[in-house]
Amino acid sequence: MTLPPPVSHLREVIDQLLMVDRARPREGGMLGDRSLIEKLLVTVDAAPVLLAYVDAEERYRFCNQTYERWFGTRREQVLGRSVRELLGDSAYQAVLPHLRAALSGQPVRFERAMPYRDGGTRVVQADYLPHVDSDGRVVGYVGMVSDVTELRQGEEAGRMARKLRESEDRLRLALEAADLGTWDREFASGERSFSERSLELLGLPPGHPVEPGMLRECVHPEDRPCLDVALRRAVDPEGDGSFHVEFRAAGPLVTRERWLSAHGRVHFDARKQPLRFIGTLQDITAPRQARARADRLAAVSSTLSRVLLPDALAEVVVREGAAALDAVSASLVLLSEDGTAFELRAAHGFSEESLAPWQRFPVDTPIMYREAVRTGRPVLYADLETFLRDYPGLRDEPTLLGRAFAALPLKVDGRTLGAFGFSFAQEQDFEPEMLQFMESLGQQCALALERARLYDAERRAREEAEQLRDRLAAERGLLEAVLDQLPVGVVLAEPGGRLTRGNAAMETIWGHPFVASRDIPEYVAYQGFRPDGTPYQPEEWPLSRSLLHGETVLREPVRLRMRDGDARYIDLSTTRVHDAQGRPLAGVAVSIDVTAHHVMQAALRREAETRDRLMGIVGHDLRSPLQAIAMSSTMLLRDSDPESSQHKRAARILMSVRRMDHLIRDLLDFARVSQGGTLPIQRRRVSLGDACRIVVDELVTAYPDRDIHLGLRGDLVGEWDLDRLAQLVGNLVANALTHGARGVPVEVRGDGDGDEVVLEVANAGNPIPPSLLPRLFQPFTRAEEGGDPLKGVGLGLFIVQEIVNAHGGRVEVRSTRETGTVFQVRLPRAKRG
Repeated sequence: MTLPPPVSHLREVIDQLLMVDRARPREGGMLGDRSLIEKLLVTVDAAPVLLAYVDAEERYRFCNQTYERWFGTRREQVLGRSVRELLGDSAYQAVLPHLRAALSGQPVRFERAMPYRDGGTRVVQADYLPHVDSDGRVVGYVGMVSDVTELRQGEEAGRMARKLRESEDRLRLALEAADLGTWDREFASGERSFSERSLELLGLPPGHPVEPGMLRECVHPEDRPCLDVALRRAVDPEGDGSFHVEFRAAGPLVTRERWLSAHGRVHFDARKQPLRFIGTLQDITAPRQARARADRLAAVSSTLSRVLLPDALAEVVVREGAAALDAVSASLVLLSEDGTAFELRAAHGFSEESLAPWQRFPVDTPIMYREAVRTGRPVLYADLETFLRDYPGLRDEPTLLGRAFAALPLKVDGRTLGAFGFSFAQEQDFEPEMLQFMESLGQQCALALERARLYDAERRAREEAEQLRDRLAAERGLLEAVLDQLPVGVVLAEPGGRLTRGNAAMETIWGHPFVASRDIPEYVAYQGFRPDGTPYQPEEWPLSRSLLHGETVLREPVRLRMRDGDARYIDLSTTRVHDAQGRPLAGVAVSIDVTAHHVMQAALRREAETRDRLMGIVGHDLRSPLQAIAMSSTMLLRDSDPESSQHKRAARILMSVRRMDHLIRDLLDFARVSQGGTLPIQRRRVSLGDACRIVVDELVTAYPDRDIHLGLRGDLVGEWDLDRLAQLVGNLVANALTHGARGVPVEVRGDGDGDEVVLEVANAGNPIPPSLLPRLFQPFTRAEEGGDPLKGVGLGLFIVQEIVNAHGGRVEVRSTRETGTVFQVRLPRAKRG
């Protein structure tokens, strides 16, 4: 017995529905979130047959309203229950073989009386249509069961037919909403029926008749063999009748490449002869292109991952990028380090001559690269006319190739590296998918360039590190050689105090081998004494103080006791070394053997002490006979006739005595200063003029053949030592008389108009040699030529400077042939500070 026509047509609709569901992409499981099957089954909810969807676990996932009428149970109570629970054991055992056949993937049709537990006994005709997902797994079946008794009743049959037609109309609308085309072929009659959407997808006008062989002509020649194979498999009686193939449409109305996916099924009769072929068509151009672009992007990424150096990578980037986008040319520019220029790193599709002017050019050059880098977004020109409207200066440029153009910024972590440019042979729409692919390609290239840059930087850093290591090894060897040959002892220590290195000179100076102490307490191995004889404790050594407190020690005297009992003297200098961040790196101690210097200094000190004592004794003891000579000379002058020769001889004796007294006084003052003392002064309110008059009167008498001019002005009073001022003036005037030209007066000038009192003593004659000026006030300094042959021992000017210093003043000298020699003394009127 066969099913009435309306029910048979519903079976075909359900079969077609299952193929549609298999063809469409899904994200979740079957019937999850009211998937396409559930939505479309709802459209036949009112059909007067039992219509249900049963999953692989034999549980109801969908049932229509007829279940409520048959079993008297609300459909909510049916969903989720097993077939056995709903039908009862008897009915379940009756349908179990058919159920298992459907879940194994075989379409099932049967008719029999069914003893339903809650629905009575009914003669039913049933179809179980397997539901197979895109992976070929059977995930359930659609069951359609009709009551034969009701179908035989004409009124009920008509009502069912109307319901089925309504359901079919709703199904057709649903298919159109899903943007699917359908076809139907009757093998017996040869009739072919293609929906308008199918004709449109194949590239045929609406209503165009589809003659035998025409479908094959609407397929791209390269894809026809695949179509033929799929058709042969579908009509093979030994197969399951399924049909699936992807091909490019090539109908007369197809202007751009279009990929279609065809799904269908061939139905056979009992003799395995094909009866009917139904199916769907779907436009898969976008996902196909997306998949192709993803494959291209993956291929480009794979290629880029194998290139490590920036220059080689740039060449691969433009070559692979042009191939991935079917571009006629491509170029890549990077920003210079200072950001003022673009540098061409690689190009594809251009002649060498045309690229010469573009090797480096300013960033403000009016080209697409400028805008791409400035805005950080792609710059697109779909046609040449629009491009030339914005860049008219490039109309005759040899590098202007193609009729559409694009420039993409190359960015990594918000930082723009440069730009990537393409030109295309044909005008472009730059659809979102293509733009997204271009941006992904640019991102891959930017990341690859950054990776190559980092790799190159790492490689160079590694090379520099190796060179530095070799250089450090050489410098370390040099340092070791230098340390071992230095005439001073050197010890190196870590920040914690561990001694790491001591050179050969250190062992010689300290008189024992280097002891690599682990920390500061172990410095007890080194014995030394301060000048006062107290020994150094480990933490008191200069190196310990440098390491612990950062103290820098310079030439601290240390006495060492040698094994033979002798003493050795060293100067010890230490410091702590820091890195660029101020962290301590090491400590350094330098030992200098100053034993010989110490011995020599001791000898010189003893010699100086002896000399100074001798000079003091001589100077003191000489004064007694000089006083006697002076008194005798004075008495002879008083008792003799001024015109007599005796008077003149007495005057010369008295002058010589006074000169000797000045020399003795200078010697005594020098002895006092050289022993570390200062000239004693007794301040009281006196006048510089008084000191000048006393000295000048005395020297005029002593030098009757020389002229001395005294000029005083202003307030010459201050808090000074009058005897010392007289000594100062006397030494300066005596020096002028000794070294000045005869016949020219010596000028003595006192000026008290300012805050300080100024004394000047000037004489004519040969100027002081420039080489002598820096050491003129040093003791025992005398001119090599000129002046009086009875000149002094060279202490007069030294005493002058000491007297001036004791009063807080200053003394200067200027000497030229034109102006003569002038000594200038500036004295503050009172003690400062």
